[in-house]
Amino acid sequence: MVTFFCYLGLAGTLYMTGVVWFAQLVHYPLLDRGNAEDYLAFAVAYQRRTLWVVVPGLSCEILGTLGLLWYWPSLQAWTGLGVLLAIWTVTCAVLIPKHLLLKQRYSSEDHRVLVRYNLPRSLLWTLRSAVMIWTAVTLPVGGA
Repeated sequence: MVTFFCYLGLAGTLYMTGVVWFAQLVHYPLLDRGNAEDYLAFAVAYQRRTLWVVVPGLSCEILGTLGLLWYWPSLQAWTGLGVLLAIWTVTCAVLIPKHLLLKQRYSSEDHRVLVRYNLPRSLLWTLRSAVMIWTAVTLPVGGA
C-alpha cells in the first residue's frame, strides 16, 4: 500500500507543479488583459473551470500524503506534508482571498499580489516534487 500512496502523491504533485508553473508564467500574467466590463463574468467562469483542472491533482496529493504518513511515517513523508501545508497556507491566506476579490471587481493591485504570491507557491510545489521523487527513490524494498 505504501507504494500505491507514494506514487499517487507523486503523480498529483508533478501534475500540480506543472499546473502552477503554467499559471505563474502564462495564465496569471494575462488575467489583466481582459475587457473591464466583462471581467466579473470572466472571473466567475475562470474559477469554475479551474476547479475541473486542479481538484484531481489536489485529491491525489492529499490522499497520497495521508496514506504515506499512515503506512510509512518517515522523514520523507513528514517533509512532504510540511511542504504541502506551506503551499496550502499561501493558497488559503493570500491567493484564494485575492481570487474572491477579483471575482467581485477587478483591481490591478489584487492582480499584482496574485502573481507575486503565486511565485513562492510555484517554488514550494517544485520543492514538493523533489521531496516526492526522493520519497519514491527511498521507499523500502517491498513497499514496507
